[in-house]
Amino acid sequence: MDNRIFIAIASYRDQELWQTLDSVITQADDASRLHIAICWQDDNELNHPIAAGWQPRKVSLISGFPVYQLEGSAARVDLIAVPYQQAKGVGFARSLCDQLYQHEEWFLQIDAHTLFAQHWDNYLIDLLITLTQNGEKPLISSYPPSYHHTAQGTIVFARQANRITLNTFNPEGLPTLTSQAFSDGQLERGSFLAAGFIFTQGAFVTEVGNDPRIFFEGEEITLSLRAFSWGYDIYHLAHPILWHHYTRETSPKIWHDHSLSAQEAGEVPLAWIQRELSSQQHVKKLLGLPTPSRYKEGDKTLGPFRTRRQFEHRSGLNFQLVSCYAECLPPLSRTYFLPPANDAAWCESHRVHHIKRIDIYALIGVTLPDKLYIHCYGRNMLRLMQFHYSPSEITAQKGRIEVAYTSTPNRPPSLLRIATWSVKLGWGIIIEWPWSEKDGPYCLL
Repeated sequence: MDNRIFIAIASYRDQELWQTLDSVITQADDASRLHIAICWQDDNELNHPIAAGWQPRKVSLISGFPVYQLEGSAARVDLIAVPYQQAKGVGFARSLCDQLYQHEEWFLQIDAHTLFAQHWDNYLIDLLITLTQNGEKPLISSYPPSYHHTAQGTIVFARQANRITLNTFNPEGLPTLTSQAFSDGQLERGSFLAAGFIFTQGAFVTEVGNDPRIFFEGEEITLSLRAFSWGYDIYHLAHPILWHHYTRETSPKIWHDHSLSAQEAGEVPLAWIQRELSSQQHVKKLLGLPTPSRYKEGDKTLGPFRTRRQFEHRSGLNFQLVSCYAECLPPLSRTYFLPPANDAAWCESHRVHHIKRIDIYALIGVTLPDKLYIHCYGRNMLRLMQFHYSPSEITAQKGRIEVAYTSTPNRPPSLLRIATWSVKLGWGIIIEWPWSEKDGPYCLL
C-alpha cells in the first residue's frame, strides 16, 4: 500500500481556491502523499498563485492547455490553466483533472470552496479500509456541512452532516438530489453521491471517471449510476470531516459569463444554455430515456458489473415512469432498498391506485349539464387526469360517479376540479374539491 491520494479540484474563477488548497494540505497528517490536480478555469494570470505563495513551473500540456507544477509544499500540486472563456462545464473540468491520475491508491474529489478538519487523510483512509470488510469497493460521499464568512472575516462552521436524498424530478424528467440532516449520526448506506465530495479507491478514476459531456444538471445522478454499475457501494459520512461553501452569491458563475449575448459578441464559442441542453440529452441517454442523442466513441457508459435496472431497484427510482418509491419522499426520504422479489413486484410498487366517489346530484342537483368535466390535479396544480361525462352516463350511475385512476407514488392527487358546460350557456358551475377529505370541504369558484 502506497497510501498516496489523488485529489481532483475543479475551479471556476473561484477566489477560495487558494484557501482550499492550503486547507487540504495543512490539515493532512502527511502532505507528502498528496497529488493534487486542479483545473483552474480563470484569467490564468500566474500572479494569483504567486500571491498565494506558490511558484508555478510549466511542465506539460493536456488537451492543449498548459500544466504548471506549483512548488512550495510537500504535496505535489498540478495546475491545468484553462481560460475561463473556454470552459465547457463541470464534467469537462473534472475530466481534465482525471487525466493527471498516476495510479495513486486513493481518490478524493472536492470543489474549490472546501475546508478540512485536521487528520482528514488518515480518518478517511482508515474508514474506507474498514468498509472494505462489507464490500470490495466502498465509496464515501455526502453533502458536507456548510461554512461561511462573517462580515468580520471569521469563518463559521456548521456541525450537522447530511445524507443525500431524492429531491424531485425536473421538467425534463431527470431526478435531482438534495440533502437531509442525519438523525442518528451513524454511517449510512445510500444510492447517490455528491460530486463535490467523493473518497474511494484510486481505480475509480479509470473505471468510472468524470464525464466531459456533462455540463451541470444530471452530473450526480449519472455519476451515481455509473459508479454503481462498476460495483461501488456508497456510504454517507455522518461525522464532519470537511466543509463546503454553498451559494457563494457574489462569485462568478459560468452561466453569467457564457451568456447568449457573450456568444453573440464573440467572447465565448458557445452559450451555456446550448451546452446544458446538449448535456441533458446525454444524461437522458445514460438513464435509458428517449432521446435523439447517440453514443459516440469515447463516451462514458455503464460498467460491466451491475445494470441500470439494478440501480433503480436499489435506489427506489423508475427512470421511465419518472417515479420513485413512496418511501423515497419525505418524511422518510430513504435512498437504499433491498432488491424486489421480482421485476413485476418492482413495477407494481410504482403504481398507486386511487378511487374517489362523488355524488353529483348532491353537488349540482338533478338538472344535469350537457357535459360534466372532472380534472384531477397533483402538487403545483399539475394536471394528472381528465374525465368527462354525458347526462346519460351520470344517470346510468344514479348520479354517483367513481373517479378511478393510477398514478406513481410521487404524483399523488391533491385536488379535483369539477366544471359544468352547456350548449346554450357555455361554462357554468366550477367546484374545487380536495382529494383528501381531511383537507377540507369543496369550494365554488
